[in-house]
Amino acid sequence: MVFSTKVQMRMNKRTIQRKKDKQAAYVFLILLFFIPSCMYGVASDYTPDFAAFGEITFSEGVTNESVPIRPVDAYEPGTIKICAVFPFMNMEDGMQVEVEWLYNNEWFYSTEEEWDEGTEGITHRSISWEDDRELEPGTYTLRLFINGQLARAADIEVLAPEEEITPEPARNPEDLIDPDLMKAWEILAYSDNDLLNDLAGLVPDYGIELRLTDEIDSNGQYVYASGKKEPGKVYISWDFWERKSWEEVSGTIAHELTHAVQHLTSDEETFGCTIEREYEAYMAEFYVLMETGREDILMKSWSAIYNPKTGKIWKNELWKALREAYSTCPEY
Repeated sequence: MVFSTKVQMRMNKRTIQRKKDKQAAYVFLILLFFIPSCMYGVASDYTPDFAAFGEITFSEGVTNESVPIRPVDAYEPGTIKICAVFPFMNMEDGMQVEVEWLYNNEWFYSTEEEWDEGTEGITHRSISWEDDRELEPGTYTLRLFINGQLARAADIEVLAPEEEITPEPARNPEDLIDPDLMKAWEILAYSDNDLLNDLAGLVPDYGIELRLTDEIDSNGQYVYASGKKEPGKVYISWDFWERKSWEEVSGTIAHELTHAVQHLTSDEETFGCTIEREYEAYMAEFYVLMETGREDILMKSWSAIYNPKTGKIWKNELWKALREAYSTCPEY
């Protein structure tokens, strides 16, 4: 058996419940460009002062920068890989880390590592068979140890096959997307980046509307119904749309659609601003700029976290920058 960190994903539609309640109060998740929100808890309530791993997120895949693609709370039958994403803090290079996987509470696989990923940030691990055979249905447990002490654990289930479900009719993107935003959405839909393709697919698959408005103060907002797993809407400011390039508008849409995924796959009681969620959203925005050749925008606004020689984002530096900007938000 060989376990790798390569990723290929599909969103678990079974994890998203679509309920209709027109009386639900709409709550605005205002995402100002790099301006922290004060709506949520204080970071110190969640940030330990000792070496630790944060909450584990499971997904069908993950990017090189540890951004989950199609997060899940259970895997579909036929899954061939389990991907786990988790933040870390107060670590030191050289610490002994053990990554252990259990299957139905029995040892399945483990590795011992010498930590070399720096002090804080986000990382990922995955598990699969070398020949890409399907993982058996059951409960898989990831346990993370630091210097021999259990630091974090989480379970995820691979579901057993059941009767085939009749798919719902596909929605027409033209009915959901403002005509003036269609070109920006198509940048995502026809990108070579799997994550961006998946974000674009949320619109027809789950009925998330993309609309222009002059009633918001930020570049973009994701609006959702409080207490419901309804798809919600993404709004883009008319002023932002008029001033910025298609690539920048598309990046903002990707940012807000990332928050839509987070909302639809999170516990409603714990959903809110976190460094981890903002990291994922900004990385989606950066992927658009990199995929469309607009590194000039990255260099102008994000030179501290973008390496033009390698064409990659310094993910730990981005994490630190977001932690400072969103100082009132917990890390995960």
